[in-house]
Amino acid sequence: MVSKLLALEAYPKLKDIDFRLLRAVELNMRYYKWVPLEEIAKFARMDVESASHRLGRLDNWGLVIRRSDMGYIGYQLTIHGYDALAIRAFAKKGIIEAISTTQIGVGKDADVYVALTPSGEKVAVKFNRIGERTSARRAGYHSDVFADKHHKSWLYVSRLIAKKEHEALVLLSPFAKVPKPIAWNRHAIVMEFISGVELAELRDTDLTKEEAEEILGKVLDEYEKIVKFGIVHGDMSEFNIVLTDKNDILIIDWAQYLSCANPESLNLLKRDITVLLNAFRRRWGVKRDFEEEWKRFYEAWLIGRKETSEGEE
Repeated sequence: MVSKLLALEAYPKLKDIDFRLLRAVELNMRYYKWVPLEEIAKFARMDVESASHRLGRLDNWGLVIRRSDMGYIGYQLTIHGYDALAIRAFAKKGIIEAISTTQIGVGKDADVYVALTPSGEKVAVKFNRIGERTSARRAGYHSDVFADKHHKSWLYVSRLIAKKEHEALVLLSPFAKVPKPIAWNRHAIVMEFISGVELAELRDTDLTKEEAEEILGKVLDEYEKIVKFGIVHGDMSEFNIVLTDKNDILIIDWAQYLSCANPESLNLLKRDITVLLNAFRRRWGVKRDFEEEWKRFYEAWLIGRKETSEGEE
């Protein structure tokens, strides 16, 4: 599913007061499903009439939604308004200076765009979209984010998941073949730009059996190292492996990771290995014995569990 970065169209028109209004809606959504107009005006230090006028413009640009059938006028922040706030935060911190409207990646729960830093370096910006396009079944894959939590907006859930992925990248990037994180804000992560292609985008004829076998070996060896460190990906597949222009691999999309200390991690690891082996067998005829591979990954998991359990003591 391709979604437009609508916030970029409105962004040049936004004034400081508009960002203050967006921030007012965002913060008050902790307490209201639909934030009363009077609360927004109070936070933004505006009279109600002026706040209503500017909120109408934000509504027209798709950054907020207005509702008036509840006995009062209330507003919610949209995913596009959340995008605008995240972009503003990155820009004010000098992390990005410009961002392209062209997507370089689209997944089940997120979209990725190219941006430029003030020095002209390319970076990737990943916007989490779990609330916009995710079914209850998909949300279940992030059950740890929902554990012991009261009701919260999907925007906040997207923020928690982005935070979780950023944490994983910070832990893994010093030694593993994962994207290097640069910054995180709300539901968005800025990371290094990698030129390459997802394995899922390749045609079966793009790789020989020997090439595919070499790639699978690299992926399994890299993943074993990560599991020994104490982390299970939880959603390993051909969609989350990038073949870089330097003929190397990169493992992406760590939003569902679990510590090996988590009781669910072993079953997720087994699923990860099964999915990987099945994909390479189906597409390129590369056959690996599951029991042999599982033996080394189970041993890696035991090491990882010990490492993470000791770290939590």
